[in-house]
Amino acid sequence: MGFKNCNLYDKIILGKPKTIKDLTFIPILDITFEGYNKFGYFFGGSISPKAFIVIDSVGVVSFYNLTDDISPSDLLNSTTLTAEEE
Repeated sequence: MGFKNCNLYDKIILGKPKTIKDLTFIPILDITFEGYNKFGYFFGGSISPKAFIVIDSVGVVSFYNLTDDISPSDLLNSTTLTAEEE
């Protein structure tokens, strides 16, 4: 007797870059919007950070993965870069 879950929207996107002093941080976010059905419909959503790209003033790029459930290369390959790709 469980809920039936269906993902209505599930994308990995690049967040808005934020510059602090000489460092630019670009978050990679997982956005999910789900619907649940048992005795009616319930909707919920979540935004969770997956990784950060950090660029310093010299142009050196660093990648910091925050989760172990996906490799960095798979994470970058699954990222939606623009709204037109949806």
